[in-house]
Amino acid sequence: MRTVLIWENLDRPRDIVVDPVGFMYWTDWGANPKIERAGMDASSRVVIISSNLTWPNGLAIDYQTERLYWADAGMKTIEFGNFDGSNRQVLIGTQLPHPFGLTLHEDKIYWTDWQSKSIQSADKMTGLGRSTLAENLENLMDIHMFHRHRTTQSPCLVNNGGCSHLCLLAPAPKGSSCACPTGINLQTDGKTCTPLMTTDGLAVDSVGRKIYWTDTGTNRIEVANLNGSMRKVLIWRNLDSPRAIALYHEMYMYWTDWGEHAKLERAGLDGSDRVVLISNNLGWPNGLAVDKAGSQLLWADAHTERIEASDLNGLNRRTLVSPVQHPYGLTLLGPHIYWTDWQSRSIQRADKTSGANIITVRSNLPGLMDIQAVDRVNLDGSEMETVVSQGLKTTDGLAVDWVARNMYWTDTGRNTIEVARLDGSARKVLVNNSLDEPRAIAVFPSKFLFWTDWGHIAKIERAHLDGSDRKVLINTDLGWPNGLTLDYDTRIFWVDAHLDRIESSDLSGQLRQILVSPVSHPFALTQQDRWIYWTDWQTKSVQRVDKYNGRNKETVLANVEGLMDIIVVSPNRQTTNHCGVNNGGCTHLCFAKTNSFVCACPDEPDDRPCSTSCTDKIGGAEGCLQNNVISAPHEGLHISYVIGGALTVLAILILIAVYIIYHKKSKFADPGVSNLTYSNPSYRTSTQEVKIETAQKPPIYNQLRYKKEGVGEGSYTKEKIRIVEGVCLLSGEELYWEDLKQLKVCRGSGLHACMRTDTVSLQASSASLDDTETEQLLQGDQSECSSINTAMATPQRHSAHPDTGWAPNRKPSTESEV
Repeated sequence: MRTVLIWENLDRPRDIVVDPVGFMYWTDWGANPKIERAGMDASSRVVIISSNLTWPNGLAIDYQTERLYWADAGMKTIEFGNFDGSNRQVLIGTQLPHPFGLTLHEDKIYWTDWQSKSIQSADKMTGLGRSTLAENLENLMDIHMFHRHRTTQSPCLVNNGGCSHLCLLAPAPKGSSCACPTGINLQTDGKTCTPLMTTDGLAVDSVGRKIYWTDTGTNRIEVANLNGSMRKVLIWRNLDSPRAIALYHEMYMYWTDWGEHAKLERAGLDGSDRVVLISNNLGWPNGLAVDKAGSQLLWADAHTERIEASDLNGLNRRTLVSPVQHPYGLTLLGPHIYWTDWQSRSIQRADKTSGANIITVRSNLPGLMDIQAVDRVNLDGSEMETVVSQGLKTTDGLAVDWVARNMYWTDTGRNTIEVARLDGSARKVLVNNSLDEPRAIAVFPSKFLFWTDWGHIAKIERAHLDGSDRKVLINTDLGWPNGLTLDYDTRIFWVDAHLDRIESSDLSGQLRQILVSPVSHPFALTQQDRWIYWTDWQTKSVQRVDKYNGRNKETVLANVEGLMDIIVVSPNRQTTNHCGVNNGGCTHLCFAKTNSFVCACPDEPDDRPCSTSCTDKIGGAEGCLQNNVISAPHEGLHISYVIGGALTVLAILILIAVYIIYHKKSKFADPGVSNLTYSNPSYRTSTQEVKIETAQKPPIYNQLRYKKEGVGEGSYTKEKIRIVEGVCLLSGEELYWEDLKQLKVCRGSGLHACMRTDTVSLQASSASLDDTETEQLLQGDQSECSSINTAMATPQRHSAHPDTGWAPNRKPSTESEV
């Protein structure tokens, strides 16, 4: 039997001692260190010492002198005082490396020290006569002295103080009080608790939203709605010791009974059509599971030491695994069965059809009872599967980047923040230092990752989605920052369960303001439209307020037990990032940044080669933004190498361009021939060699101009052209050229397309040429058009080419001449 006495205004409670007269004392080394006292029934609580404390650890009571002793690892002292905190004195001061546990016996005080790894003693009155009793002891924690003469009288020793369940000592004049285990209430007589349920088996109908359970104390099978309402007894006759229960949602419930006549039964979900399926060769049928896909029933028997199976009607009975030492809980996941074993204290697994390939999943787990699989499901409850099951201790916060399809979580047991793909693959630790108690986590898919830490120094932090550029946003005036949510437009919101308020700031931790205060015990929160929603442990409700001013507070849902997290899923909270298409071209993990993204590899390699660079071979032309790929921290080339290489390539391209311009001027310029000029804006192209079929003429880009010497400026021909391949002037009034960008052949007079394939409309102006102005612009005969073929010429598809307009009537200087 277990009950909670005190849960409010506790930060870091550490040691606790009790005085048989009815008081208990404890230390709290949180943000406001203190030593408190209360009755052993939680009454008359009071802070007795709150000054000159840093890390108050061990406590001890001297019953003879009625003194309270404590060790402070921060002050490096052992002190004592009266039970009410008065007459405080230092026994041993500033000479102790790191005292932790503390106890007393007769005239000696004993303590453990973390740093010296020893157990020491001294005189309890003077602190003199120090000696080391043991040393070189790893992982020293608390220390206690037990002695046969340390006994006392208690009113709870006689008939349990008249209490039906828990008898607790209390200060005079009360002496004692009765209490009940968590989950049941004390009746009006102050002595008796409501009848205790002995629930053994539990099953949930996720479709009908009902919960079914077996009660071995009352020998009943009951059902209720998920919120506990509409409770009803379904079966109560001919039950001896009902244990496991499982549902076949279409029509039946199954249960085991390990009473004097063990059996396995079936009935409708309303308790009707009850039938005994198996009643022979059963001992202690414990775990039970229904394999819907395989249309079979599976159960574990701790007496016969077997795991068996049958058809859903009890026929075709067969043994899957034998022997098993003491199986208890049983469940199904994918192609395997999992079961708990009391004797080996382990979780084991085997194939569900053959019982082969038995392995131990986890061991050294005392007190194993039932087992269930922790999975992910669709919002409609379909397609359940396990995502991550190994290397976890105390996972607390969870956030999903639904655009890049990554999930992030905090593990307060391992003090890490990790990431993986939504299927659990490509797992990677992002943050593993300077974390104390990481809790809530929120993701801004196009920018940042935010999380709260309610450790010794509470704080709210931010980093890029790959864990880089980590920054503490807020670390002052925080208690227990629990829930966290983002308003993508402007702000972050969080709840503080210690300071009992909801606050917000901008995305950089500035412009901080209190939205709601006080609130009872807020835990999680989320945002939708103009509302902030949060869960409250104390009021057992979901509430909301206006996110702009904290007004219009209202309760959305009330009387809900065990409220934890809350999430809003809405089409209005969608965004995009570079990883949204084809994972950004990354092989494993893609992390979006403000205007780019990062490829990264998991901590443990899988069967796929990993690259921290994005290539067309990996991502394809649509999902691979090569110029935005940056190596993850400590992976790939250093950024200085990348910049140096880019500058080298740029210098080479400039030299080549200068050479080509000079070469063309010297080869093709002729004062007696009309000149066709063009400008060449920068663009990305392949490094493959340009092959020319006839004369060595470079491709022409962006603008095509024709100028006849001595003709006025109004007689120019201009065409907005992306990529010109070949140009020729035929006898007559037409000038022809090829536009690779728009895939068509065009001509000048009246301008129209001769040929086109999959083209867009071409906007241009033109001027006509008369017969006397017809000249051959490029080498070759008048009736022959020279062509230039370029391999892999790939200008940037989305860059804008500048329009330089018409050249004035002057000799070209910076433009190439043909």
